[in-house]
Amino acid sequence: MSGPPLLEVEKVEVHFRLPGALPWQSRRLRAVDGVSLSLAKGRTLGIVGESGCGKSTLARAILGLVPITSGKIRLMGRRIDRCPPNTLRPLRRHMQVVFQDPFAALDPRMTVGEIVAEPLRVFEPSLDRRGRQARVRRMLDRVGLASSHLNRYPHEFSGGQCQRIGIARALIVEPALLVCDEPVSALDVSVQAQIVNLLQDLQQEMGLALLFIAHDLAVVRQVSHEIMVMYLGRVVERAPRAPIYTAPRHPYTRALLEAVPLPDPERERARKRTLLQGDLPSPLEPPTGCAFHTRCPRAEERCRTNRPRLIQQKPRHWLACHSPLETF
Repeated sequence: MSGPPLLEVEKVEVHFRLPGALPWQSRRLRAVDGVSLSLAKGRTLGIVGESGCGKSTLARAILGLVPITSGKIRLMGRRIDRCPPNTLRPLRRHMQVVFQDPFAALDPRMTVGEIVAEPLRVFEPSLDRRGRQARVRRMLDRVGLASSHLNRYPHEFSGGQCQRIGIARALIVEPALLVCDEPVSALDVSVQAQIVNLLQDLQQEMGLALLFIAHDLAVVRQVSHEIMVMYLGRVVERAPRAPIYTAPRHPYTRALLEAVPLPDPERERARKRTLLQGDLPSPLEPPTGCAFHTRCPRAEERCRTNRPRLIQQKPRHWLACHSPLETF
Protein backbone atom coordinates (compact mmCIF):
# COMPACT_ATOMS: atom_id res chain seq x y z
CA MET A 1 0.00 0.00 0.00
CA SER A 2 1.38 3.43 -0.92
CA GLY A 3 0.25 6.87 -2.01
CA PRO A 4 0.76 10.48 -0.94
CA PRO A 5 2.93 10.93 2.16
CA LEU A 6 1.15 10.56 5.46
CA LEU A 7 4.17 11.93 7.31
CA GLU A 8 6.62 14.49 5.93
CA VAL A 9 9.71 15.67 7.81
CA GLU A 10 11.68 18.45 6.16
CA LYS A 11 15.19 19.45 7.32
CA VAL A 12 14.34 19.00 10.99
CA GLU A 13 16.91 20.00 13.59
CA VAL A 14 16.67 19.39 17.33
CA HIS A 15 19.29 21.18 19.42
CA PHE A 16 19.62 21.30 23.20
CA ARG A 17 21.35 24.03 25.17
CA LEU A 18 23.51 22.62 27.96
CA PRO A 19 24.51 25.09 30.69
CA GLY A 20 28.15 25.64 31.51
CA ALA A 21 29.86 26.83 34.67
CA LEU A 22 29.07 30.41 33.62
CA PRO A 23 26.02 31.68 31.70
CA TRP A 24 28.02 32.47 28.56
CA GLN A 25 29.67 29.05 28.53
CA SER A 26 26.57 27.09 27.47
CA ARG A 27 27.05 24.57 24.68
CA ARG A 28 24.75 23.31 21.96
CA LEU A 29 24.07 19.61 21.48
CA ARG A 30 22.91 18.81 17.95
CA ALA A 31 20.82 15.71 18.55
CA VAL A 32 19.12 15.82 15.14
CA ASP A 33 20.87 17.77 12.41
CA GLY A 34 18.81 18.39 9.28
CA VAL A 35 16.85 15.15 8.79
CA SER A 36 14.22 14.78 6.05
CA LEU A 37 11.94 11.82 5.39
CA SER A 38 8.52 10.88 4.06
CA LEU A 39 6.29 7.94 4.91
CA ALA A 40 3.12 6.78 3.15
CA LYS A 41 0.15 4.88 4.53
CA GLY A 42 0.78 1.15 4.89
CA ARG A 43 4.57 1.54 4.64
CA THR A 44 7.32 0.99 7.21
CA LEU A 45 10.48 3.07 7.49
CA GLY A 46 13.19 1.47 9.60
CA ILE A 47 15.66 3.80 11.34
CA VAL A 48 18.96 2.28 12.45
CA GLY A 49 22.19 3.49 13.99
CA GLU A 50 24.25 3.28 17.16
CA SER A 51 23.05 4.60 20.49
CA GLY A 52 23.34 8.38 20.52
CA CYS A 53 22.77 8.89 16.79
CA GLY A 54 19.46 10.73 17.28
CA LYS A 55 16.89 8.05 16.37
CA SER A 56 14.72 8.36 19.47
CA THR A 57 15.05 12.15 19.58
CA LEU A 58 13.78 12.32 16.01
CA ALA A 59 10.81 10.13 16.95
CA ARG A 60 9.99 12.31 19.94
CA ALA A 61 10.20 15.42 17.78
CA ILE A 62 7.74 13.90 15.29
CA LEU A 63 5.38 13.09 18.15
CA GLY A 64 5.67 16.62 19.50
CA LEU A 65 7.28 15.49 22.76
CA VAL A 66 10.36 17.70 22.22
CA PRO A 67 10.39 21.03 20.36
CA ILE A 68 12.26 21.26 17.08
CA THR A 69 14.86 23.98 16.50
CA SER A 70 14.08 24.35 12.80
CA GLY A 71 12.41 22.51 9.94
CA LYS A 72 8.87 21.35 9.21
CA ILE A 73 6.77 18.33 10.20
CA ARG A 74 3.51 17.53 8.42
CA LEU A 75 1.00 14.84 9.30
CA MET A 76 -1.71 14.14 6.73
CA GLY A 77 -0.73 17.35 4.94
CA ARG A 78 -1.02 19.55 8.05
CA ARG A 79 1.91 21.17 9.81
CA ILE A 80 2.12 20.01 13.40
CA ASP A 81 5.51 21.34 14.54
CA ARG A 82 4.17 24.79 15.43
CA CYS A 83 0.68 23.81 16.60
CA PRO A 84 -0.43 25.23 19.96
CA PRO A 85 -1.26 22.53 22.54
CA ASN A 86 -5.03 22.88 22.18
CA THR A 87 -4.74 22.36 18.41
CA LEU A 88 -2.20 19.53 18.61
CA ARG A 89 -4.07 17.47 21.20
CA PRO A 90 -6.86 16.24 18.86
CA LEU A 91 -4.20 15.30 16.28
CA ARG A 92 -2.37 13.07 18.74
CA ARG A 93 -4.90 10.29 18.25
CA HIS A 94 -3.52 9.91 14.71
CA MET A 95 0.04 9.26 15.94
CA GLN A 96 0.73 6.83 18.76
CA VAL A 97 3.87 5.20 20.16
CA VAL A 98 5.07 1.82 21.43
CA PHE A 99 7.95 2.18 23.87
CA GLN A 100 11.09 0.11 24.37
CA ASP A 101 10.52 -1.13 27.92
CA PRO A 102 7.07 -2.75 28.17
CA PHE A 103 7.13 -2.84 31.98
CA ALA A 104 8.09 0.82 32.44
CA ALA A 105 5.50 1.92 29.87
CA LEU A 106 2.53 0.54 31.84
CA ASP A 107 1.17 2.00 35.08
CA PRO A 108 1.46 -0.82 37.67
CA ARG A 109 -1.51 0.60 39.63
CA MET A 110 -3.94 0.25 36.71
CA THR A 111 -5.55 -2.90 35.39
CA VAL A 112 -5.11 -3.98 31.77
CA GLY A 113 -8.64 -2.84 31.01
CA GLU A 114 -7.98 0.62 32.45
CA ILE A 115 -4.64 0.93 30.61
CA VAL A 116 -6.04 0.05 27.20
CA ALA A 117 -9.19 2.13 27.72
CA GLU A 118 -7.32 5.27 28.81
CA PRO A 119 -6.91 6.72 25.27
CA LEU A 120 -10.65 6.27 24.72
CA ARG A 121 -11.36 8.38 27.81
CA VAL A 122 -9.18 11.13 26.34
CA PHE A 123 -10.20 11.09 22.69
CA GLU A 124 -13.73 9.64 22.84
CA PRO A 125 -15.20 10.95 26.12
CA SER A 126 -18.76 10.43 24.87
CA LEU A 127 -18.28 6.65 24.83
CA ASP A 128 -19.95 5.00 27.83
CA ARG A 129 -18.38 2.31 30.05
CA ARG A 130 -20.00 -0.58 28.18
CA GLY A 131 -18.83 0.78 24.84
CA ARG A 132 -15.28 1.22 26.12
CA GLN A 133 -15.16 -2.32 27.48
CA ALA A 134 -16.40 -3.73 24.19
CA ARG A 135 -13.69 -1.85 22.28
CA VAL A 136 -11.02 -2.99 24.75
CA ARG A 137 -12.08 -6.64 24.50
CA ARG A 138 -11.93 -6.53 20.70
CA MET A 139 -8.50 -4.92 20.74
CA LEU A 140 -7.10 -7.41 23.25
CA ASP A 141 -8.31 -10.18 20.99
CA ARG A 142 -6.59 -8.57 18.00
CA VAL A 143 -3.23 -8.49 19.80
CA GLY A 144 -3.50 -12.07 21.01
CA LEU A 145 -4.66 -11.57 24.61
CA ALA A 146 -7.78 -12.97 26.27
CA SER A 147 -10.60 -10.72 27.48
CA SER A 148 -10.27 -12.46 30.84
CA HIS A 149 -7.08 -10.42 31.33
CA LEU A 150 -9.06 -7.20 31.74
CA ASN A 151 -8.86 -7.10 35.53
CA ARG A 152 -5.28 -8.24 35.89
CA TYR A 153 -2.24 -6.01 36.52
CA PRO A 154 0.96 -5.61 34.43
CA HIS A 155 3.18 -7.45 36.93
CA GLU A 156 1.17 -10.62 36.25
CA PHE A 157 2.32 -10.74 32.62
CA SER A 158 5.53 -11.60 30.77
CA GLY A 159 7.51 -9.00 28.82
CA GLY A 160 5.98 -10.07 25.52
CA GLN A 161 2.47 -9.92 26.93
CA CYS A 162 3.11 -6.46 28.38
CA GLN A 163 4.29 -5.28 24.97
CA ARG A 164 1.05 -6.62 23.46
CA ILE A 165 -0.83 -4.55 26.05
CA GLY A 166 1.20 -1.50 25.01
CA ILE A 167 0.38 -2.13 21.36
CA ALA A 168 -3.32 -2.52 22.20
CA ARG A 169 -3.29 0.80 24.07
CA ALA A 170 -1.58 2.54 21.13
CA LEU A 171 -3.99 1.15 18.52
CA ILE A 172 -7.28 1.40 20.44
CA VAL A 173 -7.98 4.83 18.86
CA GLU A 174 -7.00 3.54 15.37
CA PRO A 175 -4.12 5.94 14.60
CA ALA A 176 -2.68 6.52 11.16
CA LEU A 177 0.96 6.51 12.33
CA LEU A 178 2.57 4.18 14.86
CA VAL A 179 6.06 5.03 16.13
CA CYS A 180 7.84 1.93 17.45
CA ASP A 181 10.86 3.01 19.52
CA GLU A 182 12.90 -0.20 19.77
CA PRO A 183 9.80 -2.21 20.70
CA VAL A 184 11.51 -5.62 20.81
CA SER A 185 15.01 -4.88 22.13
CA ALA A 186 14.03 -5.80 25.73
CA LEU A 187 12.43 -9.12 24.72
CA ASP A 188 13.73 -12.65 24.12
CA VAL A 189 14.53 -13.55 20.53
CA SER A 190 11.58 -15.93 20.15
CA VAL A 191 9.21 -13.31 21.55
CA GLN A 192 10.71 -10.65 19.28
CA ALA A 193 9.59 -12.60 16.23
CA GLN A 194 6.05 -12.89 17.60
CA ILE A 195 5.78 -9.14 18.24
CA VAL A 196 7.21 -8.27 14.81
CA ASN A 197 4.74 -10.64 13.12
CA LEU A 198 1.92 -9.10 15.14
CA LEU A 199 2.88 -5.58 14.05
CA GLN A 200 3.02 -6.66 10.42
CA ASP A 201 -0.40 -8.29 10.64
CA LEU A 202 -1.91 -5.22 12.29
CA GLN A 203 -0.31 -2.97 9.69
CA GLN A 204 -1.96 -4.88 6.86
CA GLU A 205 -5.27 -5.03 8.69
CA MET A 206 -5.39 -1.35 9.69
CA GLY A 207 -3.32 0.31 6.94
CA LEU A 208 -0.83 1.70 9.47
CA ALA A 209 2.27 3.68 8.65
CA LEU A 210 5.12 2.45 10.89
CA LEU A 211 8.24 4.28 11.96
CA PHE A 212 10.35 1.42 13.33
CA ILE A 213 13.48 2.24 15.35
CA ALA A 214 15.86 -0.59 16.22
CA HIS A 215 19.47 -1.64 16.75
CA ASP A 216 18.92 -5.16 15.43
CA LEU A 217 19.33 -5.03 11.67
CA ALA A 218 17.76 -8.47 11.28
CA VAL A 219 14.53 -7.20 12.85
CA VAL A 220 14.58 -4.05 10.72
CA ARG A 221 15.09 -6.12 7.59
CA GLN A 222 12.04 -8.24 8.33
CA VAL A 223 9.63 -5.41 9.03
CA SER A 224 10.75 -2.43 6.88
CA HIS A 225 10.04 -1.40 3.31
CA GLU A 226 12.73 1.31 3.43
CA ILE A 227 15.67 1.83 5.77
CA MET A 228 17.29 5.05 6.93
CA VAL A 229 20.75 4.92 8.51
CA MET A 230 21.65 7.73 10.93
CA TYR A 231 25.01 8.75 12.32
CA LEU A 232 25.50 11.56 14.83
CA GLY A 233 22.15 13.17 14.08
CA ARG A 234 22.46 13.00 10.29
CA VAL A 235 21.15 10.65 7.61
CA VAL A 236 24.04 8.94 5.83
CA GLU A 237 22.05 6.52 3.65
CA ARG A 238 18.43 5.80 2.84
CA ALA A 239 17.16 3.21 0.39
CA PRO A 240 14.66 0.36 -0.05
CA ARG A 241 15.36 -2.75 2.00
CA ALA A 242 17.00 -4.89 -0.70
CA PRO A 243 19.87 -2.58 -1.76
CA ILE A 244 20.67 -1.66 1.85
CA TYR A 245 21.33 -5.31 2.69
CA THR A 246 22.79 -6.52 -0.60
CA ALA A 247 24.67 -3.46 -1.89
CA PRO A 248 25.16 -0.77 0.78
CA ARG A 249 27.03 2.29 -0.48
CA HIS A 250 28.05 3.97 2.80
CA PRO A 251 30.95 2.49 4.82
CA TYR A 252 28.98 2.96 8.04
CA THR A 253 26.05 0.96 6.71
CA ARG A 254 28.41 -1.82 5.71
CA ALA A 255 30.06 -1.77 9.15
CA LEU A 256 26.66 -2.13 10.83
CA LEU A 257 25.82 -5.10 8.62
CA GLU A 258 29.18 -6.78 9.23
CA ALA A 259 28.66 -6.47 12.99
CA VAL A 260 25.57 -8.71 12.78
CA PRO A 261 26.54 -12.31 13.68
CA LEU A 262 25.67 -15.13 11.30
CA PRO A 263 23.53 -17.98 12.66
CA ASP A 264 25.94 -20.56 11.17
CA PRO A 265 28.97 -20.91 13.55
CA GLU A 266 31.31 -22.17 10.80
CA ARG A 267 30.47 -19.32 8.42
CA GLU A 268 30.73 -16.84 11.29
CA ARG A 269 34.25 -18.02 12.17
CA ALA A 270 35.38 -18.10 8.53
CA ARG A 271 34.16 -14.74 7.31
CA LYS A 272 36.37 -11.67 7.21
CA ARG A 273 34.92 -8.39 8.30
CA THR A 274 36.03 -4.88 9.16
CA LEU A 275 34.62 -3.69 12.46
CA LEU A 276 34.36 -0.06 13.49
CA GLN A 277 37.21 1.29 15.57
CA GLY A 278 36.76 3.88 18.30
CA ASP A 279 33.64 5.35 19.85
CA LEU A 280 30.89 7.56 18.50
CA PRO A 281 32.11 11.19 18.70
CA SER A 282 30.36 13.53 21.11
CA PRO A 283 27.48 15.49 19.55
CA LEU A 284 28.68 18.42 21.68
CA GLU A 285 31.90 18.52 19.67
CA PRO A 286 31.17 16.84 16.32
CA PRO A 287 34.05 16.38 13.88
CA THR A 288 34.44 18.81 11.03
CA GLY A 289 33.52 17.67 7.53
CA CYS A 290 32.01 14.19 7.42
CA ALA A 291 31.07 13.17 10.96
CA PHE A 292 32.11 9.57 10.24
CA HIS A 293 35.62 10.32 8.99
CA THR A 294 37.23 9.67 12.42
CA ARG A 295 36.22 5.98 12.16
CA CYS A 296 36.00 5.45 8.41
CA PRO A 297 38.61 3.20 6.73
CA ARG A 298 38.03 5.03 3.40
CA ALA A 299 38.42 8.59 4.74
CA GLU A 300 40.11 11.08 2.40
CA GLU A 301 41.37 14.60 3.02
CA ARG A 302 38.13 16.17 1.77
CA CYS A 303 36.19 14.00 4.24
CA ARG A 304 37.92 15.90 7.06
CA THR A 305 37.00 19.32 5.75
CA ASN A 306 33.84 19.07 3.61
CA ARG A 307 30.51 17.81 4.89
CA PRO A 308 28.93 15.52 2.25
CA ARG A 309 25.40 16.36 1.18
CA LEU A 310 22.66 13.74 1.02
CA ILE A 311 22.30 13.17 -2.73
CA GLN A 312 20.14 10.77 -4.71
CA GLN A 313 22.55 8.29 -6.32
CA LYS A 314 19.98 5.92 -7.81
CA PRO A 315 16.17 5.87 -7.86
CA ARG A 316 15.04 5.98 -4.21
CA HIS A 317 18.65 5.55 -2.99
CA TRP A 318 20.09 8.53 -1.13
CA LEU A 319 23.69 8.76 0.08
CA ALA A 320 25.93 11.21 1.93
CA CYS A 321 29.50 10.07 1.28
CA HIS A 322 32.58 11.39 -0.59
CA SER A 323 34.00 7.89 -1.10
CA PRO A 324 31.09 5.46 -1.44
CA LEU A 325 31.40 1.71 -1.80
CA GLU A 326 30.80 0.20 -5.22
CA THR A 327 30.07 -3.36 -4.11
CA PHE A 328 29.44 -5.19 -0.87
